[in-house]
Amino acid sequence: MDLPETFQSETELTSNGALAMALQRAQPFAEAARSSGTLSVYARCWNTWLGWCRDHHTMPVPAAPQAVAAFLAELARQGRSISSVNVALSAILFHARAAGHALDRKHPAIGNVMAGITRRSARPVRRARPLALDDLRALVASIAGDDLRALRDRALILVGFFAALRRSEIVSLDVTGRSPFELRPEGLMLHLTATKASAATETVAVPRRTDALCPVAALERYLAVAGIKHGSLFRAVSKAGRILDRRLDATSVRYILHTRLAMAFHDLPQDALASRLNRLSPHSLRAGFVTAAADANAPEHLIQRTSRHKSVATLRSYIRSADAFAANAGRLF
Repeated sequence: MDLPETFQSETELTSNGALAMALQRAQPFAEAARSSGTLSVYARCWNTWLGWCRDHHTMPVPAAPQAVAAFLAELARQGRSISSVNVALSAILFHARAAGHALDRKHPAIGNVMAGITRRSARPVRRARPLALDDLRALVASIAGDDLRALRDRALILVGFFAALRRSEIVSLDVTGRSPFELRPEGLMLHLTATKASAATETVAVPRRTDALCPVAALERYLAVAGIKHGSLFRAVSKAGRILDRRLDATSVRYILHTRLAMAFHDLPQDALASRLNRLSPHSLRAGFVTAAADANAPEHLIQRTSRHKSVATLRSYIRSADAFAANAGRLF
């Protein structure tokens, strides 16, 4: 069906008051297509692009592919990683589309420069070190006491590990809200909404365990003391030890994990402790689950059911055996 004649030109679209208001009301839904973290990164990249365009007397929108290619090349010369350059390109494409302009990632000017950056700048991917199961046991055992902060940290670490959660997913959990959970006799059921990898709700089941690493028991103890009935699950705790209304942010997960690791391994030499903490991050919980499950010979489809990786190839990149030489095909013949 042909559009009404009054809607056929861009100028007339923008001058139509009723349609402009409808488009304005639709904007929050368009923004929700990407996570707040992604939008924040895109905003920083966009500001860098705007500054580069001012310095080089070129228009940021609509952007000339040759200008975009030159900008990306400059980022590479500054030592930015391939991943960072790709994110900058995605940010420019995102804002170009939002402004109604087409910019082709595969344009020869952009494609050739990106191929060259990839070839010249390729280096091993530095992944977060998986948190080993023995280290997890030591970490949980070191969280002494049953004060609110200890109960929260123990539950946060164990749920994050056994549900293979990203840090943004850990802090997004709700007692009642967009990402709620259910406590069942068999275990814990998480309903993760609008995660990094999916706009739909994803369900993760976490079974009960019979040892000190049971995430369900840890969560139940935390809830019993915190008395949270609605809203966010993992919250800030005051200096006086009271639960606050403020939801933890993703940075808090790193702080909690590193603080607890430093306490657990305080007897290590300072340089060894610093090296260990430098290689461990909140993503170590997720990577640790995948690695521990693989080392226990869990089938890939069962690991994938928890980790929610869309690609088996991506899942396999997480599977880092504790002893790559022992688990090696060269030993089989």
